Amino acid sequence: EEEINLRDYLDVILRRRWVIIITLLVTFSLVAVFTFSSTPLFLAQGTLKASPRVASITNFKGIAQGMDESFMQSKEFIATQVKLLQNEGLLIRLIKKMDLQDNVLFAGKKDNDTGSGILGGVKEAFASLKNMIRPRLDSDPANKMNRKVQENITLDNNLGKIKNALTITPVRGTQLINISFQNPHAGLAADIVNNLMKEFLQVNAEQKLAAFHSSGVFLDKQVNASKIKLEKSEKELNAYARRTGIISLNSKLNLIMGQLEAVNEALAQAVTARISKESLYLQTKKNGGENLPQVLNNPLLQNLKQQYSELRSQYEVLSTVFKDQYPKVKKLKAQMQDLRNRYAQEQQQILDSIRLAYEEALEKEKRLTKKAESQKKLAIELNSRATQYKILRREVTTNREVYSSLLSRSKEIEASAGSDNGNIMIVSMARPPLYPYKPKVARNLLLGIVLGSFAGVGLAFVLEYLDDTIKNPDEFPQRYHIPVLGLIPFRDAGKTDDKFDEIALTFYNEPKAPLSEAIRTAMVAINLSTAATPPKTVLITSVLPDAGKSTLASNLSLSLLASSAKVLLIDTDLRKPGLHKIFGRKDNSIGLSNFLAGTADIDEVIMKTEFPNLFFIPSGPIPPSPAELLASSTMRAFIAAAAREYDYLILDAPPFHGFAEILILSNMVDGVILTT
Repeated sequence: EEEINLRDYLDVILRRRWVIIITLLVTFSLVAVFTFSSTPLFLAQGTLKASPRVASITNFKGIAQGMDESFMQSKEFIATQVKLLQNEGLLIRLIKKMDLQDNVLFAGKKDNDTGSGILGGVKEAFASLKNMIRPRLDSDPANKMNRKVQENITLDNNLGKIKNALTITPVRGTQLINISFQNPHAGLAADIVNNLMKEFLQVNAEQKLAAFHSSGVFLDKQVNASKIKLEKSEKELNAYARRTGIISLNSKLNLIMGQLEAVNEALAQAVTARISKESLYLQTKKNGGENLPQVLNNPLLQNLKQQYSELRSQYEVLSTVFKDQYPKVKKLKAQMQDLRNRYAQEQQQILDSIRLAYEEALEKEKRLTKKAESQKKLAIELNSRATQYKILRREVTTNREVYSSLLSRSKEIEASAGSDNGNIMIVSMARPPLYPYKPKVARNLLLGIVLGSFAGVGLAFVLEYLDDTIKNPDEFPQRYHIPVLGLIPFRDAGKTDDKFDEIALTFYNEPKAPLSEAIRTAMVAINLSTAATPPKTVLITSVLPDAGKSTLASNLSLSLLASSAKVLLIDTDLRKPGLHKIFGRKDNSIGLSNFLAGTADIDEVIMKTEFPNLFFIPSGPIPPSPAELLASSTMRAFIAAAAREYDYLILDAPPFHGFAEILILSNMVDGVILTT
């Protein structure tokens, strides 16, 4: 993965610095011309407070206060006021009040006066283009004759100017609304803001008074209609009450209902008493009266029982000595029998009283039940007659409540019509600003510098992206995945043959030259390019012509002689050969093409040079189809045989771009060197 290097970006910026500088200067100049040629604008600002709740002097709720408070207290209320401040109706009132259509400071110059200079020419051209797209209404002669059309055109233009210069902004988190207006004249800007706020308050007050008035008229009509309806329903109720004899359905005022309630209450009490006494009576019939509380707690019976116990004790004492005929014993028995009789008589009286109480309670219950049934019939009859009475009475009650509510509301509106001081007020009036709001010279110039810098750097990187030339040796392995073997510092020797030959033999003529050292370094890199043995057959080519491949081939061959190697240099460029010139052979009539074509032997084409152990084969005559000759089996067999006889084979091939020979020869050699 390719790493991002900051130095690469810095190199691009330095290499394209003039593009960046020119772009920066052009952008800065345009911004400066626009800034200094713009008309200064002054910004006046005022503040309104729009409170959802109306501060009323009276305790009555106004018309607006009758609305849903959840809506009034929401953000929509402030947004509504902002839209009302931007309403065209309000702006038209402002224009007419301030007579802005005839104000020279507001209307400015005539349309045909666009100014002079470059900016005036630009404005005139823009106006012409605008008229071509949308013709102006006042350009029609028929419209000039219509005064109303002209007034509408002027009003529309003035509205457009105010809308473009007016800004209404609610202050976040508050009930404040900022109103700002920009104009070339500071005083006029402040006057427009102040008059707009006053007109807005006036319109709001007028709308409230109109609402109060319309509501009052409507309520007066409703009050009169409700009063008539109430009087009619009361008359119908009284007439029906007289016909049916119903005074009131209230039990406290109605005799039948009162008696029914009293009888029902007495009957409930009688039933409760009868149940209690019946239970006691049934208990006496079942178990006798010995265990009744009335018997157990009766003092007389308790006294009789005590006396009987005493006599019984005396009797038992005497009966142990005397018989029953003994006078004293007989007397005690008579007294005991008398006490028993008296006890039984008293007990029976108590039981009789319980029975009589039960029978009396039962009789009372029957009488009250009969009375209740009779009274219920009367109540049912009364209810059947009172149904219509209730309907009429309910209608009277409803009409009375409606009448009272409408009358109260009407009085409230009358009382609050002049006391409501509104929920919108002016917090601060606009003052004429001392300094222009626009243009902001420092900001614009700084923005021009920033934009120019960014545009210049961006343009530089765009040009760098479009430029596909190699500017750094490190780009080769990153872009093409080809290792760089070395950098050869060729001097600009011109195009003459003498200079060309001099550079091609630099390694031999100047062993200490930078070019010679670079050749040695490249040779070391070539030997180390493979893991096993160094390549013996090397093909040298280039991307484009005149890239120095022949010069590199000759110097590379000379560098191999330093190790006493036997080197064969072959000129396989059968299109534009040049090696024969380097080694001083102007005749190129015999060479590799003759050998491959079969018109010459191999010994005839291999030539010695003035350098020991360096042999070379010129290209020979240029054939009509070089690729076919180089692709022959003869060429492949020759390279294989020469590789066995020579230590190194250096092939000077044609340029890579556009020729097929490189694809053929690269399959016959150990390595390929690309020069660029």
